[in-house]
Amino acid sequence: MGGVRYAIAGDPVDHSLSPLLLNLVHARLLDLLGKRDLNLDLKRTDLVSTALIEDALAWGYAGSAPNAPTWAYTNAPFGKFRTTTLLAKAVEAGMAVEDADDRFSPIGEEDVSVRKTSVNSPSDLPLPTGFLTTEIWVNLTAPLKHQLSSTAVSAIDSSMEYQCVNALRWDGQGWWCAGLDGIGVIHLAQHFGIRFDASPVLSLCGGGGAARSVAAAWLDAGGQVHVAKSKRALPADLAEKCTGHASDAVFGINFDEEHNSAQAPLLLNAAYRPFEGDIETMVDGMTGDQLNGRWMLVAQHLACWSTLWAPHLKDVLPSIDLLLTQLIHAEALLHEYA
Repeated sequence: MGGVRYAIAGDPVDHSLSPLLLNLVHARLLDLLGKRDLNLDLKRTDLVSTALIEDALAWGYAGSAPNAPTWAYTNAPFGKFRTTTLLAKAVEAGMAVEDADDRFSPIGEEDVSVRKTSVNSPSDLPLPTGFLTTEIWVNLTAPLKHQLSSTAVSAIDSSMEYQCVNALRWDGQGWWCAGLDGIGVIHLAQHFGIRFDASPVLSLCGGGGAARSVAAAWLDAGGQVHVAKSKRALPADLAEKCTGHASDAVFGINFDEEHNSAQAPLLLNAAYRPFEGDIETMVDGMTGDQLNGRWMLVAQHLACWSTLWAPHLKDVLPSIDLLLTQLIHAEALLHEYA
C-alpha cells in the first residue's frame, strides 16, 4: 500500500485551503476506485510555516513540523484534535455533494478537464506509474517558489529555470518538481471557453513565481501575454516574449494586490481569504466576471495530481467545477464551527 505525507510550505500558510483540497480529492478517488485499486493511504497533512526552502525539505525528511501554525478555518493549531476533527467533518460535507453547482459549469461545448493540457516530461525522466511505499508531496507558496535550485531534484518542466516551482514529489527514490500554476490557469481559461487556437491575449499583473509560471505556460500554449504594471517585473528573457496588447486581452490575472492593473472581460484576482456567510453567499462570491482566487487554487491543485503526483489517475480526477463545489460546501461547514 502506498502512503503519502503532504504539506504546504511558505509564509504565510495559515489561510491555505490546499490541505482541504488534498483530502477532498483523495476521498473522491477512494470512493470511486476503492482502497485496493487506489492504493494510496493519506498518512498526514501539515502546514509548514517557513521562509526557507531548506525547512520545507527538512519537513519531508523529518516527518513533522516543529511548530503547528493555527489554521484560519478552525482557529486551532493544524494537526491537533480540533482541526483534525473538523477537517474530517468538512471532507464529509464536501463528499456529500455529488454534482457540481450549475453556476460553476464550463462555458462552451466541451466539458473541460485537467486532461486538456499536460507537461511533456523528458524521456529520460520517467515518473513512477503508481505509488511507492513512501510518498512525500509538497506545495510551495511565497516566498519559496523561486528558492529551489538543486541537481538533487529532477524538474519535469522549466520551473527551476524560471524559478516558479510550486509542487514537489518524493517517490521513495528521489525528488521531482514542477511549476503547475500556469497549467492550472490554462485549464481555467479553457473552462471559461477560451480557445488557444485563437492565440488569446492574457493581461498579467505580477512578476513572482506564480506569474512567471502563468506567463510561460500561456505562451507555450499558443497565447500572447500583455504585461501590466506591477511592483515586480518578469525576468527579461520571459518579458521580451510578452508582446500582447492590453486592448486585446480576453483574460486577466492580478497577482499584485497593490496595483491590480490587469484588465480584461474576465478577471482573476489570485488572492483569497476565508469566506463568511452561508453556502449561497459563498457561491455568489465565486460567480461573475471577477473570479475569486479559489478558482485558480482548485485548477492548479488538480494539475498537481494529474501531472506530478498521480498522472496515472488523471482520467478519474474530479472536474474543476465539481471540486470547487465540494470545496465551498466543506469550507461552509468549517465556517459554522469557527
